[in-house]
Amino acid sequence: MNLDPWSLLKASIEGDDSGTAILSIDRSSKKFEIILKNENFAFLEKEIDLKEFLSQKINNSDYTTELIYKTNGKILETSFGKFQFPEGLKNKEYTKFFIKDITTKQRQEEEIAWRLRFELGVASSIQILIQQHSIREGLPQALYQLLYFTEMDSVFFLKYELEGEKDKFQIWANERKTTKYPLIPKKCENENWYDLGLGRWFHKLKNGKTIYLTPNKALPREKWFLTETKAEILLLIPVLFENKFLGIMGFLKYKKNSPIQHENLLIYQTVSRWMGLFVQRDLDLTELNRYKSSLESLVLERTLALTKTKEELERAYKAKTEFLAHMSHELRTPLNSIIGFSKLIQLPETDETGKEYLNYIYTGGTRLLNMINEILNLMKIESGQIKIQITTFRPEDICRQTLELIQPQANAKKMEIRFRPPIESKPVTSDSGKILQILLNLLSNAIKYTNHPYIELDCEWIDGSLEISVRDFGPGISIDDQNRIFHTFTRLNDDGNIEGTGLGLTISQGLAIRLGGTLELQSQLGQGSVFKLKLPEIIK
Repeated sequence: MNLDPWSLLKASIEGDDSGTAILSIDRSSKKFEIILKNENFAFLEKEIDLKEFLSQKINNSDYTTELIYKTNGKILETSFGKFQFPEGLKNKEYTKFFIKDITTKQRQEEEIAWRLRFELGVASSIQILIQQHSIREGLPQALYQLLYFTEMDSVFFLKYELEGEKDKFQIWANERKTTKYPLIPKKCENENWYDLGLGRWFHKLKNGKTIYLTPNKALPREKWFLTETKAEILLLIPVLFENKFLGIMGFLKYKKNSPIQHENLLIYQTVSRWMGLFVQRDLDLTELNRYKSSLESLVLERTLALTKTKEELERAYKAKTEFLAHMSHELRTPLNSIIGFSKLIQLPETDETGKEYLNYIYTGGTRLLNMINEILNLMKIESGQIKIQITTFRPEDICRQTLELIQPQANAKKMEIRFRPPIESKPVTSDSGKILQILLNLLSNAIKYTNHPYIELDCEWIDGSLEISVRDFGPGISIDDQNRIFHTFTRLNDDGNIEGTGLGLTISQGLAIRLGGTLELQSQLGQGSVFKLKLPEIIK
Protein backbone atom coordinates (compact mmCIF):
# COMPACT_ATOMS: atom_id res chain seq x y z
CA MET A 1 0.00 0.00 0.00
CA ASN A 2 1.44 3.40 -1.04
CA LEU A 3 1.12 6.30 1.41
CA ASP A 4 1.22 9.98 0.41
CA PRO A 5 4.18 12.11 1.66
CA TRP A 6 2.06 13.87 4.32
CA SER A 7 1.00 10.58 5.86
CA LEU A 8 4.60 9.37 5.96
CA LEU A 9 5.75 12.65 7.54
CA LYS A 10 3.03 12.52 10.16
CA ALA A 11 3.88 8.91 10.99
CA SER A 12 7.57 9.80 11.39
CA ILE A 13 7.02 12.61 13.94
CA GLU A 14 4.52 10.53 15.91
CA GLY A 15 7.43 8.24 16.74
CA ASP A 16 9.41 11.07 18.40
CA ASP A 17 9.76 11.00 22.21
CA SER A 18 9.52 14.79 22.37
CA GLY A 19 6.72 17.03 21.19
CA THR A 20 7.48 17.72 17.53
CA ALA A 21 5.87 20.18 15.09
CA ILE A 22 6.58 21.32 11.54
CA LEU A 23 6.54 25.12 11.15
CA SER A 24 6.03 27.06 7.97
CA ILE A 25 7.65 30.53 8.14
CA ASP A 26 7.06 33.33 5.61
CA ARG A 27 10.48 34.66 4.60
CA SER A 28 9.36 38.29 4.32
CA SER A 29 6.73 38.76 7.03
CA LYS A 30 8.24 36.29 9.52
CA LYS A 31 4.76 34.98 10.21
CA PHE A 32 4.47 31.31 10.93
CA GLU A 33 1.96 28.54 11.12
CA ILE A 34 2.04 24.99 12.46
CA ILE A 35 1.32 22.69 9.55
CA LEU A 36 1.83 19.42 11.41
CA LYS A 37 2.34 18.26 15.02
CA ASN A 38 2.34 15.02 17.00
CA GLU A 39 0.34 14.14 20.11
CA ASN A 40 3.17 14.94 22.53
CA PHE A 41 3.41 18.44 21.10
CA ALA A 42 -0.33 18.97 21.40
CA PHE A 43 -0.05 18.07 25.10
CA LEU A 44 3.06 20.13 25.91
CA GLU A 45 2.20 23.31 23.98
CA LYS A 46 -0.41 24.10 26.65
CA GLU A 47 2.45 24.65 29.15
CA ILE A 48 3.70 27.84 27.42
CA ASP A 49 2.39 30.84 25.50
CA LEU A 50 3.46 29.24 22.23
CA LYS A 51 2.45 32.08 19.87
CA GLU A 52 4.33 34.76 21.82
CA PHE A 53 7.36 32.51 22.37
CA LEU A 54 7.74 31.50 18.70
CA SER A 55 7.11 35.03 17.43
CA GLN A 56 10.00 36.40 19.47
CA LYS A 57 12.34 33.58 18.49
CA ILE A 58 11.56 33.87 14.75
CA ASN A 59 11.63 37.67 14.65
CA ASN A 60 15.05 37.65 16.32
CA SER A 61 16.27 34.75 14.13
CA ASP A 62 17.09 33.04 17.43
CA TYR A 63 16.96 29.30 16.86
CA THR A 64 19.04 28.30 19.89
CA THR A 65 17.97 25.77 22.50
CA GLU A 66 16.24 27.30 25.51
CA LEU A 67 15.09 26.03 28.93
CA ILE A 68 11.76 27.18 30.37
CA TYR A 69 11.28 26.85 34.15
CA LYS A 70 7.59 26.65 35.11
CA THR A 71 6.20 27.79 38.45
CA ASN A 72 4.77 24.32 38.98
CA GLY A 73 8.32 22.90 38.99
CA LYS A 74 8.39 21.59 35.43
CA ILE A 75 11.39 22.25 33.18
CA LEU A 76 10.81 22.33 29.41
CA GLU A 77 13.50 22.28 26.73
CA THR A 78 12.72 23.94 23.37
CA SER A 79 14.83 23.61 20.23
CA PHE A 80 14.71 23.89 16.44
CA GLY A 81 15.86 21.43 13.79
CA LYS A 82 16.48 21.62 10.06
CA PHE A 83 13.75 20.25 7.79
CA GLN A 84 13.74 19.83 4.01
CA PHE A 85 10.25 19.95 2.48
CA PRO A 86 10.39 19.51 -1.32
CA GLU A 87 6.66 20.11 -1.63
CA GLY A 88 6.87 23.53 0.07
CA LEU A 89 6.46 26.99 -1.44
CA LYS A 90 9.50 29.02 -2.50
CA ASN A 91 8.68 32.03 -0.31
CA LYS A 92 8.40 29.78 2.72
CA GLU A 93 11.01 28.10 4.89
CA TYR A 94 10.27 25.06 6.96
CA THR A 95 11.69 23.92 10.26
CA LYS A 96 11.08 21.42 13.01
CA PHE A 97 10.28 22.73 16.48
CA PHE A 98 10.63 20.50 19.57
CA ILE A 99 9.26 20.75 23.12
CA LYS A 100 10.57 18.22 25.64
CA ASP A 101 9.78 17.75 29.33
CA ILE A 102 13.22 17.33 30.96
CA THR A 103 12.12 17.86 34.57
CA THR A 104 13.33 14.45 35.78
CA LYS A 105 16.58 14.59 33.81
CA GLN A 106 17.36 18.12 34.98
CA ARG A 107 16.66 17.25 38.60
CA GLN A 108 18.99 14.25 38.34
CA GLU A 109 21.75 16.38 36.81
CA GLU A 110 21.32 19.03 39.52
CA GLU A 111 21.51 16.31 42.19
CA ILE A 112 24.73 14.92 40.69
CA ALA A 113 26.21 18.42 40.47
CA TRP A 114 25.26 19.07 44.11
CA ARG A 115 26.93 15.88 45.24
CA LEU A 116 30.11 16.74 43.35
CA ARG A 117 30.16 20.21 44.90
CA PHE A 118 29.59 18.70 48.33
CA GLU A 119 32.45 16.22 47.89
CA LEU A 120 34.70 19.07 46.78
CA GLY A 121 33.73 21.01 49.89
CA VAL A 122 34.52 18.00 52.08
CA ALA A 123 37.93 17.56 50.43
CA SER A 124 38.74 21.26 50.79
CA SER A 125 37.70 21.25 54.46
CA ILE A 126 39.80 18.19 55.24
CA GLN A 127 42.82 19.79 53.58
CA ILE A 128 42.45 22.87 55.80
CA LEU A 129 42.24 20.76 58.97
CA ILE A 130 45.23 18.61 58.00
CA GLN A 131 47.40 21.71 57.62
CA GLN A 132 46.53 23.06 61.08
CA HIS A 133 48.36 22.12 64.28
CA SER A 134 45.09 22.27 66.22
CA ILE A 135 41.54 21.68 65.05
CA ARG A 136 40.43 24.71 67.07
CA GLU A 137 42.50 26.97 64.80
CA GLY A 138 41.29 25.66 61.46
CA LEU A 139 37.74 24.49 62.25
CA PRO A 140 35.86 27.78 61.60
CA GLN A 141 37.53 28.20 58.19
CA ALA A 142 37.06 24.52 57.33
CA LEU A 143 33.34 24.51 58.19
CA TYR A 144 32.74 27.77 56.31
CA GLN A 145 34.42 26.21 53.27
CA LEU A 146 32.15 23.17 53.64
CA LEU A 147 29.07 25.39 54.08
CA TYR A 148 29.84 27.22 50.84
CA PHE A 149 29.39 24.00 48.85
CA THR A 150 26.14 22.85 50.52
CA GLU A 151 22.46 23.76 50.42
CA MET A 152 22.59 24.84 54.08
CA ASP A 153 22.77 28.41 55.37
CA SER A 154 24.51 27.95 58.72
CA VAL A 155 26.80 25.38 60.35
CA PHE A 156 28.14 25.02 63.88
CA PHE A 157 30.07 22.56 66.04
CA LEU A 158 29.48 22.12 69.76
CA LYS A 159 32.23 20.27 71.63
CA TYR A 160 30.85 18.13 74.46
CA GLU A 161 32.41 18.57 77.91
CA LEU A 162 31.62 16.65 81.08
CA GLU A 163 32.44 18.81 84.12
CA GLY A 164 31.90 16.68 87.19
CA GLU A 165 28.34 15.49 86.74
CA LYS A 166 27.27 18.38 84.50
CA ASP A 167 26.93 18.07 80.71
CA LYS A 168 28.09 21.17 78.88
CA PHE A 169 29.05 22.28 75.38
CA GLN A 170 31.67 24.64 74.00
CA ILE A 171 31.07 26.43 70.69
CA TRP A 172 34.16 25.61 68.63
CA ALA A 173 32.72 26.94 65.33
CA ASN A 174 29.64 28.95 64.35
CA GLU A 175 29.53 29.99 60.69
CA ARG A 176 26.82 31.31 58.35
CA LYS A 177 26.60 32.36 54.72
CA THR A 178 25.22 35.81 55.57
CA THR A 179 24.92 38.01 58.66
CA LYS A 180 21.25 38.39 57.80
CA TYR A 181 20.52 35.52 60.15
CA PRO A 182 21.53 35.17 63.83
CA LEU A 183 24.10 32.80 65.28
CA ILE A 184 22.97 30.00 67.58
CA PRO A 185 22.07 31.26 71.07
CA LYS A 186 25.01 31.63 73.44
CA LYS A 187 23.06 29.96 76.24
CA CYS A 188 23.36 26.64 74.38
CA GLU A 189 27.00 26.73 75.44
CA ASN A 190 26.72 27.75 79.08
CA GLU A 191 23.50 26.18 80.35
CA ASN A 192 22.19 22.65 80.84
CA TRP A 193 20.10 21.56 77.85
CA TYR A 194 17.49 19.93 80.07
CA ASP A 195 16.92 23.31 81.73
CA LEU A 196 16.59 24.89 78.25
CA GLY A 197 13.87 22.43 77.22
CA LEU A 198 16.22 20.61 74.82
CA GLY A 199 16.68 17.49 76.93
CA ARG A 200 15.01 15.29 74.31
CA TRP A 201 17.54 16.42 71.69
CA PHE A 202 20.50 15.85 74.01
CA HIS A 203 19.33 12.36 74.98
CA LYS A 204 18.90 11.29 71.35
CA LEU A 205 22.18 12.80 70.17
CA LYS A 206 24.20 11.26 72.99
CA ASN A 207 22.76 7.88 71.95
CA GLY A 208 23.87 8.35 68.35
CA LYS A 209 20.54 9.51 66.85
CA THR A 210 20.19 12.35 64.32
CA ILE A 211 17.74 15.25 64.90
CA TYR A 212 15.93 16.52 61.77
CA LEU A 213 13.20 19.05 62.56
CA THR A 214 10.99 21.74 61.09
CA PRO A 215 9.15 24.28 63.32
CA ASN A 216 5.83 22.43 63.08
CA LYS A 217 7.44 19.16 64.26
CA ALA A 218 9.21 20.62 67.31
CA LEU A 219 7.75 20.28 70.79
CA PRO A 220 6.42 23.48 72.42
CA ARG A 221 9.40 23.68 74.81
CA GLU A 222 11.82 23.37 71.83
CA LYS A 223 10.29 25.98 69.51
CA TRP A 224 12.21 28.86 71.10
CA PHE A 225 15.45 27.58 69.49
CA LEU A 226 13.96 27.66 65.98
CA THR A 227 12.38 31.05 66.67
CA GLU A 228 15.64 32.65 67.85
CA THR A 229 17.69 31.19 65.00
CA LYS A 230 14.89 31.84 62.43
CA ALA A 231 15.56 28.35 61.05
CA GLU A 232 13.01 26.54 58.89
CA ILE A 233 15.04 23.30 58.99
CA LEU A 234 17.27 22.07 61.81
CA LEU A 235 19.74 19.20 61.38
CA LEU A 236 21.76 18.02 64.39
CA ILE A 237 24.19 15.10 63.95
CA PRO A 238 26.16 13.47 66.79
CA VAL A 239 29.95 13.45 66.34
CA LEU A 240 31.30 10.13 67.58
CA PHE A 241 34.58 8.26 67.67
CA GLU A 242 34.44 4.57 68.52
CA ASN A 243 30.99 5.16 70.11
CA LYS A 244 32.38 7.97 72.27
CA PHE A 245 30.21 11.12 72.15
CA LEU A 246 32.45 14.07 71.24
CA GLY A 247 29.96 16.78 70.27
CA ILE A 248 27.27 17.98 67.88
CA MET A 249 27.53 19.11 64.29
CA GLY A 250 24.55 21.32 63.38
CA PHE A 251 23.15 22.72 60.15
CA LEU A 252 20.42 25.34 59.72
CA LYS A 253 18.36 26.13 56.63
CA TYR A 254 16.23 29.26 56.33
CA LYS A 255 14.28 28.52 53.15
CA LYS A 256 10.76 27.17 53.62
CA ASN A 257 9.50 23.99 51.98
CA SER A 258 12.97 22.76 50.97
CA PRO A 259 13.37 19.42 52.74
CA ILE A 260 16.67 17.51 52.82
CA GLN A 261 16.58 14.38 50.68
CA HIS A 262 17.32 11.09 52.44
CA GLU A 263 20.41 10.47 50.28
CA ASN A 264 21.77 13.92 51.12
CA LEU A 265 21.10 13.33 54.81
CA LEU A 266 23.39 10.30 54.66
CA ILE A 267 26.15 12.48 53.20
CA TYR A 268 25.86 14.95 56.09
CA GLN A 269 26.12 12.02 58.50
CA THR A 270 29.28 10.91 56.69
CA VAL A 271 30.76 14.37 57.27
CA SER A 272 30.12 14.01 61.00
CA ARG A 273 32.17 10.79 61.00
CA TRP A 274 35.31 12.42 59.61
CA MET A 275 34.67 15.29 62.01
CA GLY A 276 34.93 12.73 64.82
CA LEU A 277 38.32 11.61 63.51
CA PHE A 278 39.72 15.14 63.59
CA VAL A 279 38.31 15.96 67.04
CA GLN A 280 39.78 12.75 68.46
CA ARG A 281 43.10 13.52 66.78
CA ASP A 282 43.12 16.91 68.49
CA LEU A 283 42.35 15.31 71.84
CA ASP A 284 45.09 12.71 71.32
CA LEU A 285 47.65 15.36 70.43
CA THR A 286 46.68 17.47 73.45
CA GLU A 287 46.99 14.43 75.68
CA LEU A 288 50.28 13.52 74.04
CA ASN A 289 51.74 16.97 74.71
CA ARG A 290 50.51 16.84 78.29
CA TYR A 291 52.07 13.43 78.85
CA LYS A 292 55.25 14.52 77.11
CA SER A 293 55.57 17.60 79.31
CA SER A 294 54.84 15.58 82.45
CA LEU A 295 57.30 12.89 81.44
CA GLU A 296 60.10 15.34 80.77
CA SER A 297 59.56 16.99 84.16
CA LEU A 298 59.51 13.60 85.85
CA VAL A 299 62.72 12.49 84.13
CA LEU A 300 64.48 15.72 85.12
CA GLU A 301 63.30 15.53 88.72
CA ARG A 302 64.37 11.91 89.18
CA THR A 303 67.66 12.46 87.38
CA LEU A 304 68.59 15.31 89.73
CA ALA A 305 67.33 13.42 92.79
CA LEU A 306 69.33 10.27 92.01
CA THR A 307 72.49 12.17 90.88
CA LYS A 308 71.96 11.22 87.24
CA THR A 309 72.78 7.57 87.77
CA LYS A 310 73.01 5.31 84.75
CA GLU A 311 70.25 3.06 86.01
CA GLU A 312 67.71 5.88 86.31
CA LEU A 313 68.65 7.38 82.95
CA GLU A 314 68.12 4.06 81.22
CA ARG A 315 64.80 3.56 83.01
CA ALA A 316 63.53 7.01 82.00
CA TYR A 317 64.71 6.52 78.42
CA LYS A 318 62.92 3.17 78.19
CA ALA A 319 59.71 4.70 79.53
CA LYS A 320 59.90 7.50 76.99
CA THR A 321 60.57 5.06 74.14
CA GLU A 322 57.60 2.87 75.09
CA PHE A 323 55.39 5.92 75.45
CA LEU A 324 56.30 7.36 72.04
CA ALA A 325 55.86 3.99 70.35
CA HIS A 326 52.43 3.53 71.97
CA MET A 327 51.22 7.02 71.04
CA SER A 328 52.54 6.65 67.48
CA HIS A 329 50.34 3.55 67.13
CA GLU A 330 47.36 5.50 68.48
CA LEU A 331 47.92 8.25 65.89
CA ARG A 332 48.07 5.82 62.99
CA THR A 333 44.47 4.64 63.43
CA PRO A 334 42.72 7.99 62.68
CA LEU A 335 45.41 8.87 60.12
CA ASN A 336 44.76 5.70 58.12
CA SER A 337 41.04 6.58 58.18
CA ILE A 338 41.76 10.05 56.75
CA ILE A 339 43.93 8.60 53.98
CA GLY A 340 41.31 5.94 53.21
CA PHE A 341 38.47 8.50 53.16
CA SER A 342 40.36 10.66 50.66
CA LYS A 343 40.42 7.64 48.32
CA LEU A 344 36.66 7.11 48.61
CA ILE A 345 35.79 10.50 47.15
CA GLN A 346 35.17 10.17 43.44
CA LEU A 347 35.42 13.25 41.20
CA PRO A 348 34.84 13.59 37.42
CA GLU A 349 37.86 13.54 35.14
CA THR A 350 37.35 17.24 34.31
CA ASP A 351 37.49 18.41 37.95
CA GLU A 352 41.22 19.19 38.12
CA THR A 353 40.89 21.44 41.21
CA GLY A 354 39.04 18.77 43.18
CA LYS A 355 41.62 16.17 42.23
CA GLU A 356 44.41 18.52 43.33
CA TYR A 357 42.76 18.95 46.74
CA LEU A 358 42.36 15.18 47.12
CA ASN A 359 46.02 14.68 46.18
CA TYR A 360 47.04 17.21 48.89
CA ILE A 361 45.07 15.20 51.45
CA TYR A 362 46.47 11.84 50.35
CA THR A 363 50.14 12.91 50.01
CA GLY A 364 50.08 14.89 53.28
CA GLY A 365 48.59 11.96 55.18
CA THR A 366 51.02 9.50 53.59
CA ARG A 367 54.02 11.65 54.54
CA LEU A 368 52.83 11.90 58.13
CA LEU A 369 52.22 8.14 58.27
CA ASN A 370 55.73 7.49 56.89
CA MET A 371 57.19 9.75 59.59
CA ILE A 372 55.35 7.82 62.32
CA ASN A 373 56.60 4.52 60.88
CA GLU A 374 60.18 5.83 60.85
CA ILE A 375 59.84 6.98 64.47
CA LEU A 376 58.64 3.48 65.39
CA ASN A 377 61.63 1.92 63.62
CA LEU A 378 63.98 4.27 65.44
CA MET A 379 62.38 3.44 68.79
CA LYS A 380 62.78 -0.30 68.12
CA ILE A 381 66.46 0.15 67.28
CA GLU A 382 67.20 2.31 70.30
CA SER A 383 65.30 0.00 72.66
CA GLY A 384 67.04 -3.10 71.30
CA GLN A 385 63.76 -4.61 70.04
CA ILE A 386 64.80 -4.82 66.39
CA LYS A 387 64.72 -8.42 65.16
CA ILE A 388 67.49 -9.82 62.96
CA GLN A 389 66.74 -12.51 60.38
CA ILE A 390 70.01 -14.17 59.41
CA THR A 391 70.44 -15.75 55.97
CA THR A 392 73.38 -16.43 53.65
CA PHE A 393 73.48 -14.54 50.33
CA ARG A 394 75.81 -12.75 47.93
CA PRO A 395 76.05 -9.00 48.59
CA GLU A 396 76.06 -8.09 44.89
CA ASP A 397 72.57 -9.65 44.62
CA ILE A 398 71.26 -7.32 47.34
CA CYS A 399 72.90 -4.37 45.56
CA ARG A 400 71.17 -5.24 42.30
CA GLN A 401 67.83 -5.68 44.08
CA THR A 402 68.28 -2.24 45.66
CA LEU A 403 69.02 -0.70 42.27
CA GLU A 404 65.78 -2.08 40.84
CA LEU A 405 63.79 -0.48 43.67
CA ILE A 406 65.54 2.92 43.53
CA GLN A 407 65.66 3.18 39.71
CA PRO A 408 62.30 5.05 39.35
CA GLN A 409 63.59 7.80 41.67
CA ALA A 410 66.80 8.07 39.66
CA ASN A 411 64.87 8.11 36.37
CA ALA A 412 62.74 11.00 37.66
CA LYS A 413 65.94 13.10 37.93
CA LYS A 414 67.45 11.60 34.76
CA MET A 415 70.33 10.29 36.83
CA GLU A 416 72.52 7.23 36.19
CA ILE A 417 73.64 4.85 38.95
CA ARG A 418 77.01 3.24 38.16
CA PHE A 419 77.40 -0.08 39.98
CA ARG A 420 80.71 -1.90 40.44
CA PRO A 421 80.28 -5.43 41.86
CA PRO A 422 83.07 -7.08 43.91
CA ILE A 423 85.95 -8.70 42.05
CA GLU A 424 85.70 -11.70 44.36
CA SER A 425 82.17 -13.06 44.69
CA LYS A 426 81.55 -14.78 48.00
CA PRO A 427 78.58 -15.08 50.37
CA VAL A 428 77.89 -13.10 53.52
CA THR A 429 75.82 -14.27 56.50
CA SER A 430 73.69 -11.38 57.76
CA ASP A 431 70.19 -9.80 57.47
CA SER A 432 69.60 -9.02 53.78
CA GLY A 433 66.46 -6.97 54.49
CA LYS A 434 68.26 -4.60 56.87
CA ILE A 435 71.14 -4.15 54.40
CA LEU A 436 68.66 -3.36 51.63
CA GLN A 437 66.96 -0.78 53.88
CA ILE A 438 70.29 0.94 54.59
CA LEU A 439 71.26 1.04 50.90
CA LEU A 440 67.85 2.43 49.89
CA ASN A 441 68.29 5.28 52.39
CA LEU A 442 71.82 6.09 51.20
CA LEU A 443 70.96 5.98 47.49
CA SER A 444 67.76 7.99 48.00
CA ASN A 445 69.73 10.72 49.81
CA ALA A 446 72.40 10.76 47.10
CA ILE A 447 69.74 11.23 44.41
CA LYS A 448 67.86 13.91 46.34
CA TYR A 449 70.84 16.06 47.32
CA THR A 450 72.86 16.09 44.08
CA ASN A 451 72.27 17.29 40.53
CA HIS A 452 75.25 15.46 39.00
CA PRO A 453 74.49 13.19 36.00
CA TYR A 454 75.41 10.06 37.98
CA ILE A 455 76.22 8.54 41.36
CA GLU A 456 78.31 5.45 42.17
CA LEU A 457 77.61 2.25 44.09
CA ASP A 458 80.68 0.10 44.89
CA CYS A 459 80.72 -3.32 46.54
CA GLU A 460 84.04 -4.95 47.52
CA TRP A 461 85.78 -7.21 50.04
CA ILE A 462 88.62 -5.60 52.03
CA ASP A 463 90.60 -7.61 54.61
CA GLY A 464 87.76 -10.09 55.07
CA SER A 465 85.11 -7.40 55.61
CA LEU A 466 82.35 -6.29 53.23
CA GLU A 467 82.37 -2.63 52.22
CA ILE A 468 79.51 -1.08 50.24
CA SER A 469 79.94 2.60 49.43
CA VAL A 470 77.60 5.19 47.89
CA ARG A 471 79.37 8.17 46.30
CA ASP A 472 77.66 11.35 45.12
CA PHE A 473 79.12 14.45 43.50
CA GLY A 474 76.93 16.99 45.26
CA PRO A 475 77.80 20.04 47.37
CA GLY A 476 79.56 18.02 50.09
CA ILE A 477 79.21 18.29 53.86
CA SER A 478 81.24 20.56 56.16
CA ILE A 479 83.18 19.21 59.16
CA ASP A 480 80.71 20.78 61.61
CA ASP A 481 77.73 19.22 59.81
CA GLN A 482 79.48 15.83 59.64
CA ASN A 483 79.48 15.78 63.44
CA ARG A 484 75.68 15.93 63.54
CA ILE A 485 74.63 14.27 60.28
CA PHE A 486 73.58 11.06 62.07
CA HIS A 487 71.53 12.88 64.71
CA THR A 488 67.73 12.46 64.63
CA PHE A 489 65.72 14.96 62.55
CA THR A 490 68.88 16.47 61.03
CA ARG A 491 68.56 17.64 57.42
CA LEU A 492 71.26 19.59 55.57
CA ASN A 493 70.91 21.83 52.52
CA ASP A 494 67.14 21.73 53.03
CA ASP A 495 65.39 24.39 50.97
CA GLY A 496 61.93 23.05 51.80
CA ASN A 497 61.50 21.25 48.47
CA ILE A 498 63.14 17.96 49.49
CA GLU A 499 60.96 15.34 51.12
CA GLY A 500 62.14 13.51 54.23
CA THR A 501 62.10 13.51 58.02
CA GLY A 502 65.79 13.52 58.92
CA LEU A 503 65.58 10.03 60.41
CA GLY A 504 66.95 7.93 57.53
CA LEU A 505 70.65 8.18 58.42
CA THR A 506 69.95 7.72 62.13
CA ILE A 507 68.03 4.52 61.41
CA SER A 508 70.68 3.33 58.93
CA GLN A 509 73.49 3.84 61.43
CA GLY A 510 71.51 2.00 64.11
CA LEU A 511 70.88 -0.94 61.76
CA ALA A 512 74.57 -1.06 60.75
CA ILE A 513 75.66 -1.27 64.40
CA ARG A 514 73.02 -3.94 65.07
CA LEU A 515 74.51 -5.98 62.19
CA GLY A 516 77.93 -5.74 63.80
CA GLY A 517 79.24 -3.11 61.41
CA THR A 518 79.57 0.65 60.99
CA LEU A 519 78.32 3.43 58.73
CA GLU A 520 80.99 6.05 57.99
CA LEU A 521 81.06 9.33 56.12
CA GLN A 522 83.87 10.93 54.09
CA SER A 523 83.14 14.33 52.55
CA GLN A 524 84.61 17.67 51.50
CA LEU A 525 82.75 20.81 50.50
CA GLY A 526 82.40 21.05 46.75
CA GLN A 527 83.64 17.48 46.16
CA GLY A 528 80.66 15.34 47.12
CA SER A 529 80.27 12.66 49.79
CA VAL A 530 80.93 8.95 50.31
CA PHE A 531 78.92 6.86 52.77
CA LYS A 532 80.59 3.50 53.56
CA LEU A 533 78.73 0.56 55.05
CA LYS A 534 81.21 -1.87 56.61
CA LEU A 535 79.94 -5.31 57.67
CA PRO A 536 81.54 -8.55 58.92
CA GLU A 537 81.42 -11.65 56.72
CA ILE A 538 79.41 -13.46 59.40
CA ILE A 539 77.25 -11.61 61.92
CA LYS A 540 78.00 -12.50 65.52
